[in-house]
Amino acid sequence: MNEAVLSVLKSHFGSDKVFEDSTHIIDDLGGDEFDVVDIVVQIEEKLDITIPEEETFDVVTVSQLNEVVERHVQSN
Repeated sequence: MNEAVLSVLKSHFGSDKVFEDSTHIIDDLGGDEFDVVDIVVQIEEKLDITIPEEETFDVVTVSQLNEVVERHVQSN
């Protein structure tokens, strides 16, 4: 798992939560669509990348979030 993603998730939801690839941001962590947007913005700032908004619409698991981030980290 990308350390920046994990850091942002822990900061946002609390370090007492379990973050695995299959962790569902809404169902398991109690987040919502606005949390996903906030997390993506924080990751973009932390890694100095830009993730197009349309790529975040279907992000619901930690694994999907990592995939989107990795795609843009590699393209920089």
